[in-house]
Amino acid sequence: MALLRHNEQDNAIGHGNVSGASTIGERIKAVRVRTALGQEAFAKTLGYSKRALVSWELGQAEPPVSLMAKLRRDYDVDPEWVILGEDTVPRSYFGPVDWDRLDRLREDVNAVCRDVGLELPDERSQALARVLYDGGADAGAANRKQVRGTLLALSVGK
Repeated sequence: MALLRHNEQDNAIGHGNVSGASTIGERIKAVRVRTALGQEAFAKTLGYSKRALVSWELGQAEPPVSLMAKLRRDYDVDPEWVILGEDTVPRSYFGPVDWDRLDRLREDVNAVCRDVGLELPDERSQALARVLYDGGADAGAANRKQVRGTLLALSVGK
């Protein structure tokens, strides 16, 4: 699963128009905005083109049903909220996420990448942080040591 940016005001994925009705496209955009990824990068993580994503966000086309499974699996978004929600505050599918811990893990991943001279795209560092999160890792020296060893092994020969 990819890491989503923390918002102190809620424990959801996005924050926006909380009072009025929204479209499926606006809800997909809320998820993208929360990931801190641009349209191109977000579309790529979902396996679609930027053009397709833009058409969904603008309400010019309806997304395929398979997208709901990807949003649930990769971004912990409730598919029912994407389809039927009335606001742009995404609902978590699996339950509350400790965004502070997730953010600390991503900061650790980025710090270790800088230390070992490995440049990861944002979506890859987010994915690595989410794997650590799902595995129960917590930010700290022991975690940084493990991540450092793994990234050093991956960067050998580059």
